[in-house]
Amino acid sequence: MFKRPMEFDMNSTITGNNNTVDQEMNVDINMMSNNQMDSQVSGGSCCNPISEAPQVKCVHRTIVHEVPHVCPIKTRIINHHVYKHTYRPEYSCSEENTVTNVQCGSCCNFR
Repeated sequence: MFKRPMEFDMNSTITGNNNTVDQEMNVDINMMSNNQMDSQVSGGSCCNPISEAPQVKCVHRTIVHEVPHVCPIKTRIINHHVYKHTYRPEYSCSEENTVTNVQCGSCCNFR
């Protein structure tokens, strides 16, 4: 039976601490022997997990706290009283009567 050559292209991106690493792997399964290929591809055997480098994610949060401040404002009212003196003439009138007696003789003279 004829087997077709199998090639896998595996691309992955690893991101961490503002650095980006691109990994490219070309795997040719035909380089493995038939026994290894059967056990690894179709056999379903399990391998130990590979520990990857930990990724650190930094989350910046802004929390706004409202802090009330009491600012007392006192209003003071000052009343200024200004007395403006004005002068106006007030006219008055007085009348005086004089009496003058003119004596043209006396009654004794007419007898």
